[in-house]
Amino acid sequence: MKAINLFNKWVELGKDDGMEVNHTPSVDYMFNLIPKKILKSNFTFLDIGCGNGWVVKKTSSMKECVSAVGIDGSENMIKKAISKDMTSTYLQMDLNNLNAYTDSFDIVFSMEVFYYLTNPQITINHIFNHLLNKNGCFIIGIDHYLENKPSLKWPIDLNVHMWTYSILQWEALFRSVGFKNIIVEQFGQKNDWSGTLVLYGEKH
Repeated sequence: MKAINLFNKWVELGKDDGMEVNHTPSVDYMFNLIPKKILKSNFTFLDIGCGNGWVVKKTSSMKECVSAVGIDGSENMIKKAISKDMTSTYLQMDLNNLNAYTDSFDIVFSMEVFYYLTNPQITINHIFNHLLNKNGCFIIGIDHYLENKPSLKWPIDLNVHMWTYSILQWEALFRSVGFKNIIVEQFGQKNDWSGTLVLYGEKH
């Protein structure tokens, strides 16, 4: 099954609402890593794999946010995002091919998306070179990675292809394209759960 089909189905089942509940602590932690000099000036924001738009909606309510855009491959997710938020911009788009999108942003964000992509390296390269403004930042959170043992069964359980990279492999992807001030942290460890892997980098 393709990830898009899975997420379309989740909207039909109402499971997308649980994503906000489950991911809010990690997303709040990620935002705390974004420099205040960016968040306290007029900034633009892009959420790659925005789902039902809850992060975009939350960000667009910040007075310093002049533009918030969410993109997702799931038609059902985008329709739900638009129905809940008339202020922001939502676009259905193939996340494996962002070449048609020409706007650039001060903050590019993504939660629980990148291991689904056909080629995460190509997408990260494109973000750095085309979607991110100078002095902007890129931050992602992922729960499926090699060191997080409970997540290793997800590709089989969900019947969806996922890249199972190690922490060092994800960090290497950021370093290879030229990101600076890279931060790699794990948030929310509990028992055998290794937490959300958070990766942050800046374009200088």
